[in-house]
Amino acid sequence: MRVLIISFTTMRAAPSGPAYVAGAALAAGHTVEVFDSLFAPDLNGLEEQISRFEPHVIGISIKFVNGDIVDESAEFNTRRFDHRPQVKDMVERIEAVSDAHIVLGGPGFNYYGPHWFEYLDLDYGLRGEADLSFPLYLQRLGEGGDVHSVPGCIFREDGHVQVVPRDLVADLDATALPAYELFDLDAYLEHGISPAIVTKRGCTFRCTFCPYSSLEGKRYRLKSPRRVVDEIEHVCQARGLKKVSFCDNSFNVPKKHAREICQEILDRKLDIEWYTGALKPVGITDELCELFKASGCTSVGLAVETASATMLKSMGRGYTVDHVKKAMTCLNDSGLPFGVSLLFGAPGETPETIAETLDVIDSFSIPDGFWASIGLCLWTHHQAVVKDARRAGQFESDKELFDGAYYISPELSKDYMIELIGSLRARDDCTVQVNKAYAASS
Repeated sequence: MRVLIISFTTMRAAPSGPAYVAGAALAAGHTVEVFDSLFAPDLNGLEEQISRFEPHVIGISIKFVNGDIVDESAEFNTRRFDHRPQVKDMVERIEAVSDAHIVLGGPGFNYYGPHWFEYLDLDYGLRGEADLSFPLYLQRLGEGGDVHSVPGCIFREDGHVQVVPRDLVADLDATALPAYELFDLDAYLEHGISPAIVTKRGCTFRCTFCPYSSLEGKRYRLKSPRRVVDEIEHVCQARGLKKVSFCDNSFNVPKKHAREICQEILDRKLDIEWYTGALKPVGITDELCELFKASGCTSVGLAVETASATMLKSMGRGYTVDHVKKAMTCLNDSGLPFGVSLLFGAPGETPETIAETLDVIDSFSIPDGFWASIGLCLWTHHQAVVKDARRAGQFESDKELFDGAYYISPELSKDYMIELIGSLRARDDCTVQVNKAYAASS
């Protein structure tokens, strides 16, 4: 079958999900092309590609429904975006030139299937991991089989939405290699974006603001270090690249796994560079930092989020202030460039806890500065913080999640937050993203 994978996003990031799904379809013997909206913001060329390629199936990977991006000209340094009208326009343009079966998927679809069906007047999608489910869908569609029993599918029939339970892929080494060769990697590199590789799935942390473990499971499923480095070689050889990123939410957890990946890179004597945007401040030692550097690491992002003991407990982060300080000390001593991410406004946040965090941050030199997000994005009831938002009167209906909902601690007054945002924006070492500036009642 001819399969077109559409990577839909306007956010500058590697198309890792679409690349893995495209790879799965290729490995199953299908003819695959991709259309990347990142470099076609007006969807220029979409109809032409569809008319030329004549796909039997079009898979649309939606990265975000809506959200916020930094914009120096906008109020509070942040501009809101809503991708839904663009997705709707894209679907209408597809349907005007093609009778292909449309399958929805991606992070921006996982929690919102019924809402997307109603909004787009479509009726089929896949939730969660599509490495096996998408090829199975293609197989059954081609054979005239039952596509409504594919694990992870969600569909609308006779006005009713049905959901089939997802299967988590047990053996990640057996999944297909990402088909980055189908993407214009030169265009990504011009924007400083390298192909991203996933080394594991699942998460053992219990952060109250994150739904990650509900989607991928509460234990780690690891790719073998050999398989991870096979992927690096595959991606680099496809386009003569020498740099990749690891897009795990916690590359250094489990620590043993990260160490073995670095050692495998060294054992193969690969001349590559890599970076990751999400280290947890646990298990970071001088030795680990040196191993990172020796294996080609050029920079890391440290997901601190808070350095207040009160807030670490409230947010369920699973580490202590001492862990944060040790991680930053080791990174400083190693000379490895790093940045820090902070998240202000979770339940229990006060001016005092924010001051505690900033006191720790300001006691270190951070080469790449820190990113401060203010206010929490609400995506799904799988986030524990949604209950706090309901109790605080900041959230009522689940429909608000599809429209874009936010929470911020009501203990942070409007006057204080406006002053805090102004002071952070005035710093040379800080980038501020304001999801929600203050509670309406503050």
